[in-house]
Amino acid sequence: MRIVGNKNRSEIELDPVKAYRRGRELDSMLPSVLPRQPRGVTRGTHAYFNRVDDARMLEAARKLNGA
Repeated sequence: MRIVGNKNRSEIELDPVKAYRRGRELDSMLPSVLPRQPRGVTRGTHAYFNRVDDARMLEAARKLNGA
């Protein structure tokens, strides 16, 4: 592996304790971003559910990037 620049920007954490803490921190960010699932049964076409999924992912990305 070649390091470019003066900082080691490896995303792999070798210390298991630090990796665990980093994972817990990242996991704690996700529930606040994901929208609540509506209760009940929803029926629709495949295209409808694709549009719903795209809108949900876009909203989650906006919340994550705005933080």
